[in-house]
Amino acid sequence: MKRLLLAVAPLCLIALLSPIALAETPIDTQRQALVQQAVDSGQWETAISRLGVLYARTGDVAVRSDLIALLIRADRLDEALSVCPGCSADVYTKSELLDLGGAARRQGNAELALSFFSHLALREPEDPAAWLGQALAHTDLGQYALAESALSRYEMLSGTTLEAMEARGYLAAETGNVLAELQARQALVERGPDRANEIRAMYRLALRLGASEPARRMVEQHPELFTSSDALWLRYYEGVNALRLGIHIDDHRSIERGLALLDQVVAADDLHPDLARLADYDRVVALAQLRRFSQAEALSERLLHQYGRLPNYVLRARAHALNGLGKPEQAIAIYQALLRDEPERGADLSDPLYEALFFSHTDARQFREAQRLLEAWRRTEPPYRRDFTGTTHIENPNLSKVLLLDTMLEAWRGNEREALTQVDAYLAEAPANAYLWQLRGDIGRWRGWPEQAQADYRQAVSLLGPDQRDTARHGELMARLQQGNWQGTVTQVRQELDNAKPSVSRDNLEREWREQRAAELSFSVEQSDGQGGGGTQASREWRSDIVFRSPRSDNGSRYFLQHRHQQGTFDEGSLRAGYAIAGYEWNLFPSQVTLAAGHGLHLNDEPHFSAALRHDFTDHLAVTLGAEYNSLTTPLRALNDDVSADRYHAALTYRRDERRSLGTEMSLTDFEDGNLRRSALGYWQERLFHRDRWLLAATGWLGGSLNDEMDASYYNPERDTYLSGELMLEYAHPLGYRRTFTQGITAGVGRYWQQGEDDDDTWSLGYHQRWELLPSVSIEYGIARQRAVYDGQAEHDTVVTGTLVWRFP
Repeated sequence: MKRLLLAVAPLCLIALLSPIALAETPIDTQRQALVQQAVDSGQWETAISRLGVLYARTGDVAVRSDLIALLIRADRLDEALSVCPGCSADVYTKSELLDLGGAARRQGNAELALSFFSHLALREPEDPAAWLGQALAHTDLGQYALAESALSRYEMLSGTTLEAMEARGYLAAETGNVLAELQARQALVERGPDRANEIRAMYRLALRLGASEPARRMVEQHPELFTSSDALWLRYYEGVNALRLGIHIDDHRSIERGLALLDQVVAADDLHPDLARLADYDRVVALAQLRRFSQAEALSERLLHQYGRLPNYVLRARAHALNGLGKPEQAIAIYQALLRDEPERGADLSDPLYEALFFSHTDARQFREAQRLLEAWRRTEPPYRRDFTGTTHIENPNLSKVLLLDTMLEAWRGNEREALTQVDAYLAEAPANAYLWQLRGDIGRWRGWPEQAQADYRQAVSLLGPDQRDTARHGELMARLQQGNWQGTVTQVRQELDNAKPSVSRDNLEREWREQRAAELSFSVEQSDGQGGGGTQASREWRSDIVFRSPRSDNGSRYFLQHRHQQGTFDEGSLRAGYAIAGYEWNLFPSQVTLAAGHGLHLNDEPHFSAALRHDFTDHLAVTLGAEYNSLTTPLRALNDDVSADRYHAALTYRRDERRSLGTEMSLTDFEDGNLRRSALGYWQERLFHRDRWLLAATGWLGGSLNDEMDASYYNPERDTYLSGELMLEYAHPLGYRRTFTQGITAGVGRYWQQGEDDDDTWSLGYHQRWELLPSVSIEYGIARQRAVYDGQAEHDTVVTGTLVWRFP
C-alpha cells in the first residue's frame, strides 16, 4: 500500500505549471522556467538549486510550493519538510499541505502527516483529498475507527473511487480483515483487469483464506504474472489447507493428501529457503497426525539443529511424536515449556495441552504429577461455558473431560473398583453418554472381564455415529483377543488395521494382536539346597524348563516344544531325568484343548502323553480337566526305582476381579509300584493394597494328600495336611515406557501335619527382582530361605529361581 503515499496529492508538476496569480511577475517567469527546465530536460538538481536561491531571496509562496514539489519528486523528503522550518501549517497552501502530508507519510512520520491533512480538512472541509489523507494517516497510526470515519467522509464527497478502494484495502490489511481486503482488491481488478499488482495481491489473499482453487484459476488465467516459485507456494498452501482440514474434521485421507503435496514442494529444485522451512515444519505436523512418529521425530530433530528452535505448533507435534515413540519424559518437558509460553492453551477447548501433558505423565507412570495436574486444571474450569454464538450457556466439555480423565487415573493407580463405581454414577445421570460406556468397557477389560467389556463396547457403538465408532470397536476386538475368542476376530482385526484411520486405539489394537500372537521362548530354573536332618529326604536338586511356543494361528491355536530337565543329589548319588515334548494348544473357544506327546530322557525311558481341557464358563469361572501318562510330576527317586506315574487332575478357579481369586485342584497320581496318591489343594489370593508403584498381596493355601501305606524311596506320607499363608510386597521402579524394574520380598508361615509324626511350623522368607526390559523381554529371579518338615524332621532349604521370557512379535 506504499503506492498510496502520493495518492492524496494532485500531480505535482501540474500544480507547478499553474499560475499562482493571474498576473505574471518576473518571479513567476523565473519560477515557471525553472520548472519547465526540470520537466523537459530532466535537470532536477539545477532547477531545485536555483529555486532554492530564488525562494531564499524572495520568500515567494509560489516558489516555495514549486520547490517543495520538486524536492518530493526527487525523493529528497527531509529537505522538502525543512524548506520552511519556522512556518506554521496556516501559511501553507492547499497543494503544499497535500505534498507535505504525503512526504511525511513516505518518511514514516504518520503523526506529522496527520497534522497537515487535518489542518487542510479544517480549512476546507469539503476537500476530499484532505479526508483521504487523514484516513491513510490514521491507518498508519493504528487508529482504525478514526480511519474508517475519515474514509467514509471521503466516499461521501467523491464516491467509490479507485483511491477509496485502495485505501479500504490498506485498512483491511492493517486490521487483518482478509475477507474485506480481498473484496477491495476484487473491486480494483474489476475496474482495471490489467492491474498486475492487485491480481498478485488477490492471489496471496486467496491462499491465506485457503481458497486454493480461485488462486489456481488466477495462475492459469494470468500465467505471465506468476513464476515457478509462485506455483510452489500455491502447492504449499494447498497442502497446508488439506492438512488443516484433515485435522479439523479428523480425516486422515485429507492429511495424507496434504503431506503428499508438501513432499512435492520440498523435492522441487531451486526451492526458496523460507518455503522449504515452512513446508518442513508442516510436514512434521502431518507425520505426527498420521502417527508416523519415527519420521516426525527424525525430521523435527534435523530442523531443530538446522534452525536452533522450532515454532510452538511444531514443538507440539514433536511432543506428540515423542509420546508415541515411548519417550514421555521428553514430551513432558516440551509440553511444560509450551504451557509456560502460552498458558492459555492449557485449557483450550479444541486441543487442551493439559490433556496431552496428562497422558505423558501417566505413560511415564508419574501418577502423582498427573493427579496434581488434573486438580489444578479442574479449578480453572467453570461448570458452564458460552456456546460458539456467545449467547447461550452450555455444560463445559472440558470439565467433563477432566472428570473422565480422573476416573481413568483412579483405575491406573490401582483402584479399578472405585473407578468403575464412578463411571456407573455418571451413567446414572447420563445413560446415553457413549464415551462413558466406552470407558466402562476399558475398565472391564483392564480388570480381566472381557465378556462384560464387550457388552459395554457394543453399547457405546450403538450410541455413536458411524465415523466415531473406531475406538469402541477396537476395544471390543481387543477384549475378544484377550478372551481367547480368535475365530473370525483376526479377520476383523486385519480389516481394521487396513481401513481404520490412524489413532491411539488402532495402535493399541495392532500391538495387542501382535503381542498375543507372538512366538515365545521361555526358560525357567529352580534349585533347592536341602540342609535339614531329614536323612534320605535331604536333597540337592535342580529343575529347568525350556519351552518354545510358535506364533498363534488365526484361530488362536499354536504348537509348542518343551524340554524338562531334573537333576538331584541324593543318598543314591546324582540322578538325572527329563522329558522332550511336542504339543499343540487347540483353541476351541470357550474351551482350549492341549495335547502333548514326547519321551522321557535318562532315567525316564517311557513315552509321555498328556491331554488337558480348559473351559471358561464366564469371565469369572473356569474348569480344567487333564490326564498325563508318565507324568512330569513323577519324583526323581521313583524314576530311579524304574517307577513311573500317571496323573489325573481337575481344577476349578473363580476369579472375582483383579483383587481376588480362589480355586481348588484335586488329583490322582497312580504309581506303577501300586501306590495311589490322592491330593487336594485350595488357595485364596487377595490383593490387599495397590497404589501407584506399591503392591501388597496375600496368598493362602490349604492342602493335603492321602497315599497307600507302602515302602517307597520317594517321599510318601500316609496322610498329610498343610496350611500356609504368604505376604508379598513389591515396588516397581519405571525405567521408561513399558520398562520396569520391580523388586519384592515375601514372607510366609504355615503349619504341617503328618500322620504318625508331630506337627510343626513352616516358614519362608524371600527376595526377588523382575526386569521388564522391553515389551517382549522379561527376566525374573529370586532367592528364598524356607523351613519345611518331612517325617517330623525340619529341613531348611535355600531356593533359587530364575525365569526368562522372550517373545518375538
